[in-house]
Order: sequence, then C-alpha cells, then structure tokens
Amino acid sequence: MQQSVVIGRQFNGPPKSANGGYASGVLAGGLTEAGYKGAVEASLHAPPPLDHALELGASVDAAALMDGDTKVGSAKAVNLSLDVPDLPANPIFIGDPIAEDGAFTPFDICFVCGRARHAGDGLCLFSQRVEGHEGLVGVPWHLHQNFAGKDGTIDPKFIWSALDCPGYFACAYGEAALLGRLTAEIFKPLQAGGEAMVFGWSKDDPHAPPSRKRRCGTAVIDAEGDLVAKAEGLWITVDAAKIAG
Repeated sequence: MQQSVVIGRQFNGPPKSANGGYASGVLAGGLTEAGYKGAVEASLHAPPPLDHALELGASVDAAALMDGDTKVGSAKAVNLSLDVPDLPANPIFIGDPIAEDGAFTPFDICFVCGRARHAGDGLCLFSQRVEGHEGLVGVPWHLHQNFAGKDGTIDPKFIWSALDCPGYFACAYGEAALLGRLTAEIFKPLQAGGEAMVFGWSKDDPHAPPSRKRRCGTAVIDAEGDLVAKAEGLWITVDAAKIAG
C-alpha cells in the first residue's frame, strides 16, 4: 500500500515538526490499514515536517514514511511485554514535575501538552505528579468529539498522541528531548465525549551511567478503569537550539 499523507500544522510538537506520538500513529495506521492487529514499534529518524506531502508505504508487518529520499520514520509489528504498574483509580494531582531553575520547558503550542492550546484544537494533556506515587505522572483526558472517527470513537492516531507527552513529563522533564521510538498497543476503543486518564512513569535506572537516552512507560485508562492502551517510549536529549521556534 502506498499513499500520500500530510501532517497538518495543528499536530505539531516542536514548532516546526510533528508531535512524535501523532507521527508514530500515522505509521502504525499504515499497518492497521493493511490488516495488522497488535503492537507496533514506530521509530522516528528525522523530524516529521508539517503541511508537506509525505509518502507512506505499508504492508501487514512494516511501514515507512518518506520525504523524497529521506526516511522520516519506520514501523514494524512487534510483541510488547511492558508491565503496567498499579495505577490509582482516583489520583490526586500535586503539580508539575520538578525541574531545576532555568531548565527547558515543554513547548506551549504542542498538540498534546501545549498550554496555549484549547479543547478540540489540542489534547490538553497537562501531566502532573500523583500524590503517593513517586515517579508517576497523570492527567485526565476529556475525549473531545473533534478527535473521533465516523464510528464515534477516538481515532487511534490520537491515542498514540496521548501516549507520547506524559512519558516525557515522567522521564525527561526539564530537558530538551525528542521522541525517538514509541512502541504501543491499543486494546479497545475510546468513546468520544467521555473521560479517560493517561499516566506516565520512568523506566530509567537511576544508577546507570549518564546517557542521552530516557525511557518511559505510558498507559491510557478508560472511565471504567480498563486498560485501553500502553506504550514504551525512548526519548533522546538534544541541543535545545535545534528544536526552538
């Protein structure tokens, strides 16, 4: 399957490129359209450009997103063995993750976590620390109708998007970092108009040698407490000047 895709400016992460979770969802969607059902590992090799025609090629077990001769991203069918920790049914949020003064702050225009976005334009997932759960962040997700497909459920691309930024808040907050890889599995649909919760936690070993890599887990839980989706993310720290507007 080959098709042209355009990632609109609405779905940005950094000012000049796509939100990594959304772009990963575009890649995963290629496998889904080819008939695959299961976990997908999506890797981003270059910042996905906005408002620009890209070529998505996909089969039942692999996909590639190309900008001419440049491979922007790739995806493949995998097994995801990520363990989801016990998550609180009624979390109490106690503020943003703590970063050193002067540290990098997330983009306020990001489609997923930007505080300059409004409901229906962005996902408005402003992750906070969870009382009594060290290292865990979470955020309520109001499932706006603007992000639903024709069947009234949230388009899977937006579930992939929601699995992105809470992971950053858990494992890389205060650092300039980009999503390098997101491996996710969606287990059930989410009905638009309802409520869900998104959680993120770090998977980094605090005793490991210094590295540019940050690892996290994320999960989406529906109003009944059922696991909707889970993901494992890999973030790479970068020079902040390279992703500034």
